[in-house]
Amino acid sequence: MKKCILCEEMRELWKEQQLLAEFGKGMRFIHLPDTKDTIPFMLQSTIHSDPFTAIVDGNATPYFRVERINEYSCIAKLSLLQPVDLKGLPAITHQDLYTLIKTSHCIIVKLCIFSAITPLPHELVDRPLPVIVSKT
Repeated sequence: MKKCILCEEMRELWKEQQLLAEFGKGMRFIHLPDTKDTIPFMLQSTIHSDPFTAIVDGNATPYFRVERINEYSCIAKLSLLQPVDLKGLPAITHQDLYTLIKTSHCIIVKLCIFSAITPLPHELVDRPLPVIVSKT
């Protein structure tokens, strides 16, 4: 069975995500308190120019984390990442995005129906909201 390009790219992203999750574990002299285990990404549909979206807690999200991938069938289990703005509210637009919150909500997708993957900085995931102090 011929694999699609996106399946191979997603497999590489998954491998890098696993390496990121393991980085620093078992080190004796270096402590990395903020180790990350997620490389967030968006999927581009072959049909539409807009990113593929799914619904989490009543809001649409184009942001995902790969949980598993079946290389033979090019099917992946993706968890949904909830976009949040500076105020801790659901981010409606890409411009409002401040952080991505991991959720337990997952979807199964056939990777070959997508045309592109856009990886995002891993620092976006679970980024703490800023503390706003009132000057009154």
